[in-house]
Amino acid sequence: MENLDKNIEDKIRKADDLIRKGQSSSAVSIIKEAINFAPEMTYLHYLLGIARMKCGRFFLAKKALERADQLEPNRSDNLRSLGWVKVMLGNIEEARTDLRKAISLDLTDPLAYVDLAMSYFHYYEVREGFEWIERAKALDPNNPYILSNYQTAKETEKEFLKYSKKQLEKMRKEKLNPEAQKGFQLSILRKYSEGRTPNDDEVKEIGEELKLGVI
Repeated sequence: MENLDKNIEDKIRKADDLIRKGQSSSAVSIIKEAINFAPEMTYLHYLLGIARMKCGRFFLAKKALERADQLEPNRSDNLRSLGWVKVMLGNIEEARTDLRKAISLDLTDPLAYVDLAMSYFHYYEVREGFEWIERAKALDPNNPYILSNYQTAKETEKEFLKYSKKQLEKMRKEKLNPEAQKGFQLSILRKYSEGRTPNDDEVKEIGEELKLGVI
């Protein structure tokens, strides 16, 4: 058992390192190997969701994060990630429900506030977005991630001033159109894969992702 735990710990460290280096697809393969040894370990499914999300495999990321939520419900970090994946999939109301729940479970984590804020900016709802990002900024005023997103929010606000409320509503509906969502998700998937030679596991994962909803 001790050797098994050491093996899993080594795989987690290696996967974490690969994700930080931008090699998330390689991390996916390693995490899946670890899950074969410890299928009930919540953190492995959470980490798999994060790695898949960074590869643009949002449907597969959602499956992994939902499995983590089944194994250990009401973890704020998992719900935050699950919420953001749903934002990227256009499941906006479900996404915001998860993000608000993540906030309620850990009122001091500013990152969930940021993700909820950006879910509004992502769909052209500026006022609501600023309400949440200001709360994140108040919690951790010097956090580089928060400041970067705050700057993006200010630039977004400036851009949106060009449009009327009616125009923004039309743009929001167009962005939430299922075909537009598919095009967006496919562009993210392609962007990650550009200039890379996929291994067998990556080819299989991309095929599964496409079957789940992109095509």
